[in-house]
Amino acid sequence: MAQASRSSAQFVQRAFVAIAAIVCLAMAIVTPPFQAADEYLHFYRAYQISEGQLVPTRQTGACSGYERDFEETLCLGGALPRSLLATVRGASAEDLRFDRDRKQDLESLRQLWSLALAPGDRQFLKFNTTGLHAPLGYLPQAIGIGLGRTLSADRLPPVALMYLGRIANAIVWIAAVSFAIAVAPEAVLVWLAIGLLPMALFQAASLSADVLTNGLACAIVATVWRYRSRPFGSAIVPEILSIVAALFAVTKLAYAPMALVLCLVPPRAFVSTAKRSRAIGRWRWLGTTALITIALVAVWSRIVDRIYVPLHPDLDPNAQIAGILGNPVGFFGTAIATLVGDAGTYLHQFVGVFGWLDTPLPKLHVALYAVFFLGVLLCKPPRDLRSSPRPLLTDRAIAGVGLLGSVGLLCVLAYLWNVVGADRIGGIQGRYFIPLAPLLLPTFWGLVSLPAPKNIERWAIAAAAISGLAAIATLIERYYAI
Repeated sequence: MAQASRSSAQFVQRAFVAIAAIVCLAMAIVTPPFQAADEYLHFYRAYQISEGQLVPTRQTGACSGYERDFEETLCLGGALPRSLLATVRGASAEDLRFDRDRKQDLESLRQLWSLALAPGDRQFLKFNTTGLHAPLGYLPQAIGIGLGRTLSADRLPPVALMYLGRIANAIVWIAAVSFAIAVAPEAVLVWLAIGLLPMALFQAASLSADVLTNGLACAIVATVWRYRSRPFGSAIVPEILSIVAALFAVTKLAYAPMALVLCLVPPRAFVSTAKRSRAIGRWRWLGTTALITIALVAVWSRIVDRIYVPLHPDLDPNAQIAGILGNPVGFFGTAIATLVGDAGTYLHQFVGVFGWLDTPLPKLHVALYAVFFLGVLLCKPPRDLRSSPRPLLTDRAIAGVGLLGSVGLLCVLAYLWNVVGADRIGGIQGRYFIPLAPLLLPTFWGLVSLPAPKNIERWAIAAAAISGLAAIATLIERYYAI
């Protein structure tokens, strides 16, 4: 039985790696430079980190934005090669954002490949938003960019470094989902549906800082899922899981409540012969994880407070916090109204709205993928992959609290970026829910257990592959005059 289980999971795992690699590579090539949301800002931040500067610089003076230069402005960013700005501004003859009638011209792309990096010629570039992100989220992109700079002795043009950063991001996403399949093969089709989600693949094929967050979410939930029914093979496993969970919370504070999923690991998973020792060890582990997480979040929050630059003069996060604390019921109503009223938009963005939120997948594609996702979550797994017990009611409650807590904290953090007293929470995007998708596994797995079609693995792989090809076709149609 165990051998058969590994065989089925390995078959799906190999299919996932092949499909994800092909689709991500195609998306990375087809998507014009900096045509993922805020990608040019991610490029600046990743390049800065590749040079070893983990905290951006805050200064008042001359700095450069996407289209214009500023003389005396408070900016957050850093002194980077001037060629990076030239690459961003010269990526296309006209601004492709938000206008589907504008197409990428190939001559602009060709000219970018002849633009020298010239790392010594620098100017201060502004990236107020991505500068606030913890550097961990940019580690894959920074490694790709850094390797390109080092191995080529700074001879590669900036656009080549951008593509290397995209490829590094894709490798991390594929590795993370492959890891999830390997450690929790019972839910292999759920991992397949999450791993080949069109929006997740598009992000993986860009310089987005969300990719590592999405990957760590899969890895953490899969590891917890494995050890809720198995003992830790080594005392070092819970220590690694503790550190990874803490680092995950730092990458995006909104998902910190997801760490509650660690409570699903029972005392019997800990290496000890005495029942009391196992229980004490579990509580000590959870407490240590909480302390590490709080400490890391506090350190980075303090850094953010020191370097924060308001994006708009009407924004006042402190006043928003005071408003939430003064009227929590009113804020709860605002959050519910926003989530319910925009649920259709969030679902579409969750499955796939590419570019600068200007390239949506067809509604039929979104609907079919949503049905596919729901199907693999609620259907019984293949017969040889039914070794994992269903989550207990307490498991579902803990996972559900973590899920709702993250959604709530996401609403709070998004509200801080709105003007004081806003009656709706603007700025929430469907892709922000991708890291929460793995929590659906312990929350809903086995809740209904619909009968699965024969050869469901092959049908699921075929459906996901067709979805990936359709997503590539959407990008080609959007950006090229074919």
